[in-house]
Amino acid sequence: MAACLNPLPMFPTPIVQPDSFLTLHYRLVGPDGAAILDTFADKPATLSLGSGQLAPAIEERLVGLAEGAEATFEL
Repeated sequence: MAACLNPLPMFPTPIVQPDSFLTLHYRLVGPDGAAILDTFADKPATLSLGSGQLAPAIEERLVGLAEGAEATFEL
């Protein structure tokens, strides 16, 4: 008797799009390294890209990242 096993299809990792709805932790620090805003001590932020909740320069750097990615940006 032969068995045919079909593996689960491979789904690509979602990529952040210009209109994505995101839940993420982030920290903004000033030139002196002091935190201005930090979500890591509490719940993550939930944001909608393209809605004006984040500065355009930050949104530009988020677009194209894979879900679960960690990144550091200098603005």
